[in-house]
Amino acid sequence: MVNIWVAAADNQREVVEKYISSGEFAADAKDPNGYTPIHAAASYGHLELLQYLIDKQGDVNVQDAEGDTPLHHVEDVATAKYLVEKLGADYKIKNNDGMTAVEYIEDDDEFPEVVEYLRTLAHGGVDDSRVEDANDFVASLPAPGTVDGHQIRYTLESDPSKQEQEELSEEELAERRKKIEAILNSDNPEEGLRDIVRNAVQEGMMNFQAESADEPDSKKRR
Repeated sequence: MVNIWVAAADNQREVVEKYISSGEFAADAKDPNGYTPIHAAASYGHLELLQYLIDKQGDVNVQDAEGDTPLHHVEDVATAKYLVEKLGADYKIKNNDGMTAVEYIEDDDEFPEVVEYLRTLAHGGVDDSRVEDANDFVASLPAPGTVDGHQIRYTLESDPSKQEQEELSEEELAERRKKIEAILNSDNPEEGLRDIVRNAVQEGMMNFQAESADEPDSKKRR
């Protein structure tokens, strides 16, 4: 009979269950290299077997002799998502070389889809659809330059400008920082930031229109 690690790699569920139910092996039993049935199931994308092993008190973050977790060995996005989103795998764990799962997989220059998915987790879970929404909004904004005599310019600053510091009170500056921090820490920061940009653009155009409306008729006709 094959051992439990080979059985897990080959998705031989009955063999794995027999080993575990007999008490001969635990769900996260390690071979001489620290490799476990969970590593094997994750590597080959056997999701139902993974679920069974975790239900049998297996540690989804178990590390082998090199410090690799099962997530370090995934080869497809579906398995990576299952480990993280269903089984609670920690994508921040580092192996003995100080590499997280995404760094380890990327270093091997394989499975770019897995790397992309894990990267989104490391950057706050921004998925492709939200990135596309943000790009579409930016594309819809007026291009920098002069539009109807109004100069449009976009900047991204972490701190208020000197002029803003002079014009705004400490309470107003603190409130603005608080709002921005709340947006960045929200479940949908892109939407909040888009609103800020949208309002700023609209207010700028409204101010320009109001100033133009106050100008003498003779000046407007030039």
